Amino acid sequence: MKRFLAFLSALFLCAVLHAQQTPIDSTRCKPDESIAFAQYDTLALEMDLYFPNDDAETHPCILFTYGGGFIMNNQRNFETRRLCRMLADDGYVVVATDYRLGLKGVKFKGPASMIKPLEQAVQMAAEDVMKVTRYVLDYAPELCVDPHQIILVGSSAGAIASLQCDFERCNRTEMAQRYLPEGFRYAGVAAFAGAIFSRKGLEYKHDMPAPTLFLHGTADKLVPYKQIKFFGTGFYGSDRIAKQFKDRHYPHKIIRFQDEGHTVAARYFANYDDLRWFLDKMVRDARHLEIDESYNDPFRQRSSWDNYDPSNLY
Repeated sequence: MKRFLAFLSALFLCAVLHAQQTPIDSTRCKPDESIAFAQYDTLALEMDLYFPNDDAETHPCILFTYGGGFIMNNQRNFETRRLCRMLADDGYVVVATDYRLGLKGVKFKGPASMIKPLEQAVQMAAEDVMKVTRYVLDYAPELCVDPHQIILVGSSAGAIASLQCDFERCNRTEMAQRYLPEGFRYAGVAAFAGAIFSRKGLEYKHDMPAPTLFLHGTADKLVPYKQIKFFGTGFYGSDRIAKQFKDRHYPHKIIRFQDEGHTVAARYFANYDDLRWFLDKMVRDARHLEIDESYNDPFRQRSSWDNYDPSNLY
């Protein structure tokens, strides 16, 4: 019996060790190159580039925009660098972009007090992502990038900026026309807990949105899962945007994480297979799919981020 229990214990230990992620060499996760793309007075913004290790002449390109509530710069933390290197190893030129932090120093005095600062922060971040987009388009041959395969991937504030970029493009706003060439279309958007800010409703007036992957917790208190509206001004979350996509038959996939909060913003490792599936099937293979999934794990350990709301950050 003791030998049998010892065998089971060893088997269990092996299973646990096998389930753990292989340690990543931190030196491999450094960017291959950093390039300044914008200058605002004394603030210089840089993008970090990660290149695949192959001989292909062109690659699809992922513009990754980090999260941090528009107050924190997470462009070069280990999780961002690790994700970018993983995607580069899978054959993508990855650009991790910086952007201006429009809510840094803003104090929360109730939801109404955040409308104008939030609008400004979203617009600033989206503009900076568009500037990076234009840089990549202008230097696509030098960067070995296929200009028809530029994909936006973002987390939290970065997911908001990514969704906002495509929304502005589809509505041909002044900002989009200033930075994006006529006829340009993003090949895809993947948003980990994102939303769109609009004073004119949620409508894609001129162009179809790119195929989009939405991942969002139904109990998110930081970035709305549904929507927040004030007298015609709206902050529209994944549930509301996906409804628009469904009604108009735009290609999309939404994964709803039942009763989870803002922890979904950091799910890009736990759901890396979902991200890769989206990139392979709906972006590179251009399959027109409309998928609505729910995920419920009653045994998951809750995180402090599940209870965070704007008053915890601002």
